[in-house]
Amino acid sequence: MEGYVNRLYLLSGYDFNRDFVIVIAMYTPIIVAALVVAYVLAPMSLVRGLLLLVVIALLVDYLSVLVYINAKVYVRTSHFERYLTNTLMIMIPLIASGVTLEELINTLAIIERDPYIAREFRLILRDVREGGMDILTALRTSLNRVPSRTYGEIFSLITETYLISANLADVLMLKLEYLVRNKYNKLRGVTQVLGLFMEIYLIIALLLPILLVLIVITLSPLGPIYLGPITLSPTLALIITTLVYSPIMGYVMYILIDSTISSTE
Repeated sequence: MEGYVNRLYLLSGYDFNRDFVIVIAMYTPIIVAALVVAYVLAPMSLVRGLLLLVVIALLVDYLSVLVYINAKVYVRTSHFERYLTNTLMIMIPLIASGVTLEELINTLAIIERDPYIAREFRLILRDVREGGMDILTALRTSLNRVPSRTYGEIFSLITETYLISANLADVLMLKLEYLVRNKYNKLRGVTQVLGLFMEIYLIIALLLPILLVLIVITLSPLGPIYLGPITLSPTLALIITTLVYSPIMGYVMYILIDSTISSTE
């Protein structure tokens, strides 16, 4: 468990209290196991109830800490995947102007707007200025610290071609074109999905309730229509579809559309 926490601590950019989390992760299961044994052996119902409450509280805290540190890594990854293309657009002119890698990272640490990406550049500078690393070693260390495939591809390219290629800016421009093309294709696919969602919404949330009410009105002269134990009249069908069915379907479609749009950011 300590190795697991250390790995997440690295991938989060050293963004939580590692010692505290290690204590929680290592000792909470032991305490819970001891309390479970005490619960089984306790003769009084009041004591057993108190022990059960303590066990539940400890398990909730334990799971909350694990979710928290994993969420730190997930949020950091999403920031790099979403906004690193913008950073690359700034990097290419700087590299083309002939700045050194350390000057490049220093400039990016100052002007980068995304706090997660800017923090990583500051960590690289810290490794160079306080840790005694050269800039290439610091960048390779950063590759192990950032859980982003896009970041790994870009900075692996930089570390591998910086010393052997005089056209690093051109190489990165090709990478930028590839990333922009991928984002364009993704946006086009999302647009098609959103169009399909709107068609489904029109049919399920709007046309289907109207059709149901019309069917109830048409069949009501033939006798009562039952929906389980409920006698379905045209008025009741209109109330159910208007106040219950359509709002629920609208909310479901909103969640689907919002999650689809968020995946492109």
